[in-house]
Amino acid sequence: PWEKDRRSKVLCDGFILNRLQYAVLQEGWRLIQDGVCDAKDIDTVMTAGLGIRWSFIGPFETAHLNAPDGMRDYAERYSAGIVRVSESFGQPRPFEGPTLDQVAGYLEGEMPVEKLGEVREWRDKVLKDMAIFRQNMPERPS
Repeated sequence: PWEKDRRSKVLCDGFILNRLQYAVLQEGWRLIQDGVCDAKDIDTVMTAGLGIRWSFIGPFETAHLNAPDGMRDYAERYSAGIVRVSESFGQPRPFEGPTLDQVAGYLEGEMPVEKLGEVREWRDKVLKDMAIFRQNMPERPS
């Protein structure tokens, strides 16, 4: 489980999981605020794409598998583009104003606040079921 591996090798502000989650949230916020997509689009990209993949292989393993000759090949092919896009991220943006209204409105429409307890129970059951599934997954070849 992730709990045993969450400690960072050096002191940093925040747990590793939170830092990665904040990076995704911050870029999602920026894309919404800039009119590139809406919150539902971000949730769909994660739940139908990255989230499925990252539930059993991590982002670096994904990169390693996404180039014919592994991570070094991936870096050679995509590093310049990743740096170019990353440089466009700019400063972090606060979660407030019209973007907060848009995101919260979407979420409250999908999961009304008065139903959050019920949705949390569903989430926890799915997480438990996924943990059981992961225990029974075939071992990855190495």
